[in-house]
Amino acid sequence: MGDSSVIDPAAIISHKFPETTYTYNERDTALYALGVGACLRDALDDKELKYVYHQDGQQSIQVLPTFAALFSLGITSKIAQLPGMVYDPRLLLHGQQYIEIYKPLPSSGCIQNKVSVSGLHDKGKATILECEIVSYEKDTGELLCMNRSAVYLRGAGGFSKSSLPYSYSKYPSNQNLAFKIPKSQPFAVFEDCTQPSQALLYRLSGDYNPLHSDPMVAEIAGQSYHQMYLQRRSELD
Repeated sequence: MGDSSVIDPAAIISHKFPETTYTYNERDTALYALGVGACLRDALDDKELKYVYHQDGQQSIQVLPTFAALFSLGITSKIAQLPGMVYDPRLLLHGQQYIEIYKPLPSSGCIQNKVSVSGLHDKGKATILECEIVSYEKDTGELLCMNRSAVYLRGAGGFSKSSLPYSYSKYPSNQNLAFKIPKSQPFAVFEDCTQPSQALLYRLSGDYNPLHSDPMVAEIAGQSYHQMYLQRRSELD
């Protein structure tokens, strides 16, 4: 159990993050596309080549919508700013990412990000923290997209002051994050593979979590994930 004296839910929820900017160019968008597997099997596939090359110049390449997830990469450092939030960064798990895209992303630009806490849940042995990142074009102020990132902080739970576990959500129905799994068979199936070094390529887009590149950190985290899985299985059984 975590130490309940180090976590103040009211202070966490009301915390005001400073606005930040994220600047990128055509090289960054192309590198991201390669990092997530564009043209991995066929460098001439025009359906994927458009994300890394354009005959009219790099300023004309298209941007994968999921590139918007990079706008929230600094969320880990922002969690460290939260009052009273003590956790082991090696045990942080990126649990969920929800994105809304309001217009196509430009191939380069400067993005203004506004961050707020949108959820906080005491799970006993862990805490789930949800943060919302709203992104605008800095020059025009036009709304581009919104990210909601949920991180699972193992060892940081147990701060509830009553027998009922503490749970706060900016969206009480959690309608945007709850999906029903259909019982029917899928209409289409697509199988793909990743290269052994692909995580090392993807991290160049800004995800420098050592879990994906440091063998020792990965081993420590892997053992913890396995233990957490076994514990969860025992609870279900």
